[in-house]
Amino acid sequence: MQAFIFDMDGVIIDSEKVYEQADQKWFAENGIQTDRIALRQCLGCTDDVNWGMIAKWNPDRDIPEIYRQYREFCKEIRVNYRQIYRPYVQTLIDQCHQYGIQTALASSSPMDNILTVIRDCGLENQFDLIVSGRDLPQSKPDPAIFLQCAKQLGIVPAACVVIEDSYNGVTAGKRAGMTVIGLDDPYFGQDLSEADVRVEVLEQIEITAQGFGIKARAAL
Repeated sequence: MQAFIFDMDGVIIDSEKVYEQADQKWFAENGIQTDRIALRQCLGCTDDVNWGMIAKWNPDRDIPEIYRQYREFCKEIRVNYRQIYRPYVQTLIDQCHQYGIQTALASSSPMDNILTVIRDCGLENQFDLIVSGRDLPQSKPDPAIFLQCAKQLGIVPAACVVIEDSYNGVTAGKRAGMTVIGLDDPYFGQDLSEADVRVEVLEQIEITAQGFGIKARAAL
């Protein structure tokens, strides 16, 4: 292993539940038809994918204008990212640095949101590379974001390990030819069966000179 790549939402921060609840409240207040379960299929994707589905459910609405209003709503919401930050992330980063393993953050979120999370969680200057899926033509489950990480890090995909919490993220990592760790979240019940290994908590992962190991939950 020469690089360890983190997803952000659902991995570095336990944000997916917070976002879903806020979004559903805003959709209801603005009379926008949605399907909460169907939208969960878009976990890990960029807004283009989510809003493509919403447009089909609301054919008579001005979706570009509604999306503009939604983005303004997102800017106004102040999420306490530090409160939902998973501190073991720093331990994993430190272990990577100890063994000369590069670290990257690959998220479908907009870059401004990524940088806010990094700042609030005290992770400035901790990643060798940060990539936003919003800057790429294809969203997860397309492997573009992970292939871009490997290219910019100067590492072959097979030497990279990805940690993801969504079906789309796991699929993207596997399609990129990388080893994938799936982080289970019973709340969303994502299909992570394609992952090479699965963990319930980050603390099960240990980075070593040989790569990484997985500890049993009972041993923690």
